[in-house]
Amino acid sequence: MREINLNITSEKNNPLHNPSIYVNSSKLDSGWRLRGINHSIFTRSYYYNLPEDNPKEPYVENFLSSVEKLYRKNLTKVIEKDFGIEEISFLSYFTALQYIRVDKFISSLQNSYDKIAKWCDDFEGGNDYSEAFANIVKKSIPEIDLGGIIFPTSRIVYNNTAFPFLTSDSPVVRRTFNVSDLTSLFPHHYLNNALPNSHESFFIYFPLTPSIAYVSCELLTSHNTLEFGENELRNIFYMNYLTIENATRHVYSSIESPIAGEEELSNYLKRDVTGQIIKIYTEKDRFIFSGKLIKRSLNALLFSCDYKQDTLNLNVGEKINLVEIYENGRNTSGMRYCSVKKLDSYSGDILVECDFKIPSS
Repeated sequence: MREINLNITSEKNNPLHNPSIYVNSSKLDSGWRLRGINHSIFTRSYYYNLPEDNPKEPYVENFLSSVEKLYRKNLTKVIEKDFGIEEISFLSYFTALQYIRVDKFISSLQNSYDKIAKWCDDFEGGNDYSEAFANIVKKSIPEIDLGGIIFPTSRIVYNNTAFPFLTSDSPVVRRTFNVSDLTSLFPHHYLNNALPNSHESFFIYFPLTPSIAYVSCELLTSHNTLEFGENELRNIFYMNYLTIENATRHVYSSIESPIAGEEELSNYLKRDVTGQIIKIYTEKDRFIFSGKLIKRSLNALLFSCDYKQDTLNLNVGEKINLVEIYENGRNTSGMRYCSVKKLDSYSGDILVECDFKIPSS
């Protein structure tokens, strides 16, 4: 398994004249070190091999190699700015494949399958389910049919600055954003500013080379190419920040020390991000605050938010479409179609009650 996209590598060579790339930790605290692409830091030997594989013909690895050959052909078209529906459709498929093939995704999903298998085996006895679900995520990679689909929300970003796109060992970023979130990544004229902030959509970002990236989001209104120049340096910085934040262990760059103020960014990345986050969605807006769930019942949620009164445009009696509570990044509780019953600007306490009462017994 190779962690890097070969097209993102540096033009520089190491003393052995191999293509090379600069590597740092996901917290930017190990310094940028030049490494040849065959360095052990980039590979995990036999990662995709299955117990039943012919060692000379590994099933998953052979499939991924065949897709990567097609990728180079399609990427060339994009580099030459001579691409159409066929190329953008393939790149959408390739992006989805890159998202599911990394260890972070495979391990998390396989762990879920393993738990289900254990529950079934504990109930029925034996280990039939554990054997059936073993390596099921890796086995399914070649069988997922994601190709041949036109992706109307996909775009190619051309970075015409000296500030390159970074990549990482988890190169595809997938987030849920609203238009306000995207203003840090794109100029206003590329966005559908008519949509309310309560409307969110999946945003996909995948750097293909230091100067080209694939993006997909229904909130983008531009044509199939976006040209970023010196006026968009801030946008490129935030795209690179998403890459760094999404990394598992390593971040890669085509140049040494690509980010100014790196020490401050490193300290920010190393901050403690544990705790609860509260998301509140109204008809037209969305609010996100750090906070704490105090009490919940079938019909009500009481939570405390760390907010200033002028940043939360809510009133007692106002309708709420959705409240979500996240614990260390995971959704742990929520309520739909409710109303604000209490709003204490001094304590930060907010009480919401469901508009459709559920009998308690």
